[in-house]
Amino acid sequence: MLRRPSGKHPIQKSLDLLRRVVLASTNEGDLILDPFTGSSTTGLAACMYGRRFIGIDTEPKYLDLSVKRFADLAQNLKNRKDHKALEGWE
Repeated sequence: MLRRPSGKHPIQKSLDLLRRVVLASTNEGDLILDPFTGSSTTGLAACMYGRRFIGIDTEPKYLDLSVKRFADLAQNLKNRKDHKALEGWE
């Protein structure tokens, strides 16, 4: 029996899982391409750890959600002086 998804996207992965994947498979400054980005959980993890990110999706509602999530992350990181991720994001 399939369970109802708990996130905003039907196959959304947890940020904790994708942080581990990003840290285990990339180096700071690397470029991560996610051609099916959905709500951009991979992108958030990438940016949190100094990776560059390109996300692609065809669904406007998920792209809008991605923009909101990046804006929220940028706002949260502005309060942290030790974090340089998302510099220049307005």
